[in-house]
Amino acid sequence: MIEVQGEAATRRRVAAFLRNDYARVVAAVATHTGDKDRAEDAVQDAIVKALSADQEPENLAGWITVVAINFIRQSWRRNEAQGRAYVRCATWDDPSDDESERTVDSIAVHEAIADLPERQRLTVVLHYLDGLSVAEIAETLGVSAGTVKTQLSRGREALAGRLKKEVA
Repeated sequence: MIEVQGEAATRRRVAAFLRNDYARVVAAVATHTGDKDRAEDAVQDAIVKALSADQEPENLAGWITVVAINFIRQSWRRNEAQGRAYVRCATWDDPSDDESERTVDSIAVHEAIADLPERQRLTVVLHYLDGLSVAEIAETLGVSAGTVKTQLSRGREALAGRLKKEVA
């Protein structure tokens, strides 16, 4: 009976996640990886993993974001050439996107984020796009808050330099 109650609580948390955080997490994963369709698939796979996990993460949205990104990384490792292409190109490849909605600025920011080193990109996406605090990122990634702050600082500096060059 206790296990059934735990499963029900997990299902309620996942339902709340779907209502409140799903779109934001998909967008964060898509920005991190450069592929919206793959981000949706990875987030859905992470939700299934959350439903079958023995323990519930404290921050479900952050956990799903990291797990989804890790799923995509694993697929990149299986096919190294494809992985390099996604990281290097990092373009939106969704033909259903309305071109009028895609601004030059958002594309420049997206490409600048995609060019960041892996750790910086992940912390920038989790903090600025997914809304996680420094402490939440540190807990999710298993690193110190100082490491997260350093990665965010370096990421901001790199983005400022890259975006300044493109504006000039």
